[in-house]
Amino acid sequence: MTLGSEFRQASDALQNLAPADKTVLDWLCGRIQQAEGELRVAAADALAYCHTACRGICCRNVELRTVLGYADFVYILNRMPELVDRMAACLENESTFYPADCIFLENGTGPCIFPGTTMPEICITTFCSETSPARKEIRRLKWQFFHLDWFLKSLKARIFLRYLVRRLKKTNR
Repeated sequence: MTLGSEFRQASDALQNLAPADKTVLDWLCGRIQQAEGELRVAAADALAYCHTACRGICCRNVELRTVLGYADFVYILNRMPELVDRMAACLENESTFYPADCIFLENGTGPCIFPGTTMPEICITTFCSETSPARKEIRRLKWQFFHLDWFLKSLKARIFLRYLVRRLKKTNR
């Protein structure tokens, strides 16, 4: 599956959520965003090094499917729905066969189109320098993304069960 199709699925899923699922998703994404903020504080030196020394080398010649996925798209679109058109435009340049520079770099060179407060899991937890001062925050953020991923995987089962219940109610009338 391409990133473009995962992006479309994420966008569709967000538009078709039941109110209770939307509430849980908003809460989970809020916790991720809070954990990202705490990581940015704890890893300030490492982030400064990334911006000044390596200047985003981790965004170059990358297999984007190993960096971004469905849960990342759900998270970003939940927190920043105004990015939907920009992300869709970037995904038109997706290279599915060969590693390339990240398609989410502004004008192909940078900076990243994702704001520092809402980033994909791998992008915010990967550093080119020492991360020991922020290990706890990295672990916490990864745990929050795990919760989101688990919620999204179980969502399909809940949607199917709701469908079955509605069908059973119709046939019993």
